[in-house]
Amino acid sequence: MRKALKIVTFILGVCILAGLAIYVWMSFSQEKYSVNDQLRSQAPGEFIALKDGLVHYKISGTDSSHTIVFIHGGGATGMEVWDYTLPSMLEGSPRILTYDLYGRGYSDRPDVDYSAELYEQQLKQLLDTLGFKQPVDLVAMSMGSAIAMQFTARHPERVRKLVLLGPAASGDLRASKLLSVPVLDKFLMTCYWYPRSIENQRKEFRDMELFAKYSQRLQHFIDFEGYKRITLSTWHCMLNKSQLHFLSAIQPNSILLIYGDSDPFFPIQKLEDYKKLYPTLISKKITNAGHMPHYEQPDQVNPLIKDFLKLD
Repeated sequence: MRKALKIVTFILGVCILAGLAIYVWMSFSQEKYSVNDQLRSQAPGEFIALKDGLVHYKISGTDSSHTIVFIHGGGATGMEVWDYTLPSMLEGSPRILTYDLYGRGYSDRPDVDYSAELYEQQLKQLLDTLGFKQPVDLVAMSMGSAIAMQFTARHPERVRKLVLLGPAASGDLRASKLLSVPVLDKFLMTCYWYPRSIENQRKEFRDMELFAKYSQRLQHFIDFEGYKRITLSTWHCMLNKSQLHFLSAIQPNSILLIYGDSDPFFPIQKLEDYKKLYPTLISKKITNAGHMPHYEQPDQVNPLIKDFLKLD
């Protein structure tokens, strides 16, 4: 019996040491770059200091009487998801503000909880610091829709209209319970999740050639320090919480919702949850599109946004 116990203990010890070695080796090959001044010098746009760190932003257009703010989702590429949207929007010469959420793109990665409250305050401070006093339109995708809904409900005087693209705001994107176990969470994020993080996003696209192009930029950004920590915090502090209740506090006839017909995170049944809380919701389905309809099918989506925001 004792001999068997020793063998089991020995095997367990070897497994633990092997797992630790794998974890250390993989950690050194991930998140290789810090978001520092040298890296930021490569980024387009400007940087501004807010309460929780530096924020990367860009202002385009000339008409300050009509401002549109674009809020990206939880993807690491940040504001780059609007590359196929902005040229069309700028034809009407509105002032457009794009920015990277904390923990994404080239913005800072503060050691805080990545919650809707953090992002609501980031948007408020950004508008205040830039001196944007008049009401703005918000165009938001995925997780950014949750931020836009909460901000609009709490600051109704600051928002005119709201466009939601493939919204992820219902709180049902939950991480595995194993990722709530200390130590184990870091091991799993390093040895299992991170190596698959890009490939896992393939299901969000219909156009595989476009995904291949997008994945190259993803690879660039997931190499930035903090990617795993921020993603895990976002799962625990934001994506598992619903912001749908904010819909009832938003002025009627102010929201356009656009979704892809192949969006794995927004099945058609979910649309009813939005309409129950917001009966005047205008919704549009985009064909041959996944979770980012504006990115895959800009020719379908851009005219809908422009018409709703009266840009022509």
